[in-house]
Formats: sequence, C-alpha cells, structure tokens
Amino acid sequence: MPCESILELDLKAILAKVEAKYNVKLPRKVVAVDFGSKGDLYVRFKHVPKPIGETTEDGLAVFFYEDEDKLVGLELLDLEPFG
Repeated sequence: MPCESILELDLKAILAKVEAKYNVKLPRKVVAVDFGSKGDLYVRFKHVPKPIGETTEDGLAVFFYEDEDKLVGLELLDLEPFG
C-alpha cells in the first residue's frame, strides 16, 4: 500500500482487517494516528503515559495495553498486509 498521507488510508478497513486477522475487538474511539515514512501506522485509542507493548507472533503488529487487558494502542509495523 504505497501511501504518502494519512488522508489516503481507509482506517476503518485497515482496523477491520486487524480485528479479523488477530481475532481481537478494537476500541471504536481513535484519539491519534501517526503514519510513518517506513510504512508503519500507529493508532492510539486512549492517551496513557507508559503503554506496555506486546508484539504479535507474526511480527506485523504491536498491541499496546494500559494494564494487562485494557487495549490502548496499535502499531502496524508493515501496513501492506492490511491495505
């Protein structure tokens, strides 16, 4: 997915693919999105000072938690599989 701007992303579709691939229910409120120059995407669902990251087994995503079960962020290290 060669994109140069967040405006070119279909964020709803990307998050739906993440939910399907990892069998997880993501929060519906998005408070921040950062699209990196290397094709990575960071989505924050809640502002917390020090989220704890947990990488998926396939290495394509990192889920961030406020505590052990409160999902607060998501980083897709390679956006292409979700585009």
